[in-house]
Parts: sequence; structure tokens; C-alpha cells
Amino acid sequence: MKTDLAPLPPTLHLRTLGDAVVTRAGQPLAWPARSAEELLWYLHAHPDGAYRAEILADLWSLEDTPAAANRFRVALHRLRTTLGCSDAVTEVRGRFLLHPDLLAASDTAALQAGLGAARQAGTDAERETALRRALACGAGEYLPQVRADWVEEARAYWRAARVRAYVALASLHCARRECALASQALLRAVDADPLIGEDHHQRLMTCLAQTRGRFEAVEHYRRYRRYLHEEVGDTPMPDTVRLAERLKAGELLCREAEWGAVMAL
Repeated sequence: MKTDLAPLPPTLHLRTLGDAVVTRAGQPLAWPARSAEELLWYLHAHPDGAYRAEILADLWSLEDTPAAANRFRVALHRLRTTLGCSDAVTEVRGRFLLHPDLLAASDTAALQAGLGAARQAGTDAERETALRRALACGAGEYLPQVRADWVEEARAYWRAARVRAYVALASLHCARRECALASQALLRAVDADPLIGEDHHQRLMTCLAQTRGRFEAVEHYRRYRRYLHEEVGDTPMPDTVRLAERLKAGELLCREAEWGAVMAL
């Protein structure tokens, strides 16, 4: 593997969560061709690299013919030129990879670093700071403009990372009896992924009953029930139904947090 990589311009930044934009010194880059930008995002979604044949098939539904290989070379040249670095993409034993500094200059790298810092934090205050730093890196789906099968695995990975951060943050607030903040974090978690687990919906229902009243709690249950029916063809578990009935009757069932924030990560 080539070890003396040419340095990347230090002002480059990749935004992938909620948008797909490359900036240099805060200004969006202009792409000479769509294929160059598509290649960048494909390689970002495959940090371990990909073979040319895989890229051609996934991006452009092409077989690895001489004509297709030429198209790939043109897109690769344009990508390197736009980013201002000949080593922005390298080839290692036939696999094409983004420069490590380019991966490190993305919001997903900052999210991952924040989650790592939260796991290593010595106090709850340090853990909360790290989690909020991670979540501040970006909101929304990974590469939302991309509609292709090849992005789904990476999209699910980064969605799950954000959900873990929200759930861990909620557990910290819950342990301190900061019900409104716990509700807010859980709402963002279930908004990001409605299928994160029914136990989280149950806890959110109890939080909402405590902070916003039983009607908000029951309304969330109804939305969740409707989502399961329409999107999954399923129904809530019996204990969730019973919980909704108890909350509807006016019971307040908020419990001391049983989660550990570190375990949630």
C-alpha cells in the first residue's frame, strides 16, 4: 500500500448526514460531472474500498468492458482534480479507496469520534458532552439524495449510530429525572428509526405522560400502532397495549432509569 500519500487540502469537509455536500473553506465545490460526485459518495459509503467492476455495476449498471473502464478513469480523474489531490482516491490491490484524511474530514467521522469519547468518558457530564458533540455533527439520513441499493447498508449503520447516541443521552437524563430532556432525546431516536425497539416506545410513552400529559402519550401509541400496521403489517405487543390503556386511564408510570448510558452505546 502506498504510504507517502499526497496531502489533502486542509479546508475540505464532507457533509453526508441530512445532505451530501463537499465544501472547501466553507464554500460548496462545483462538480464538472455528476459521475465524479457519484464516485466520491460511493467510495465514502465503502470505506474499505471497492473493485472497479463493483463500482461500475453499482453506480452505472455497466459491465467491466474497455468502454466502461474508460468512463471510470474519466470520472476518477475528475474527482481527483476537483478535490485538488492526486491521491484523493488510491488503488490498493485492485480496490479503490478514499484518502484517509478525506474520510476523517467528514461528519460521520466526527459522529464516530463522539460516540467513542462517550464510551470512554469517566463521568456522566463528560459522557453527555461527548454525546451532544456527536449529535451536533449532523442530522438526517446518510446521503439522502442517493436512491440506490448500494447506499442502504451504510445508511442503516449511521442511522443506528445516531439512534444509539440519542438513546444513551435519554438514559442520562432519565437517571437524573430530567423527564423533558429524556422525552426530547427519545422522540428524536424514534423519529430517526421508528423500529428501534418497542421498549423504547414504551419508555417514551411513560415520559410523555409525565411531561406532556396522557393525551400526548396515547397519541404517540396510536401513531406507532398505525406505523406498524401500514409499514410492517404488525401490531404492538400486548404489554405495550396494556401500558397505553393504563396511561389513558391517567396512571403515571415513570420509573427510575434502568439503563446504563455506557451499555446503551
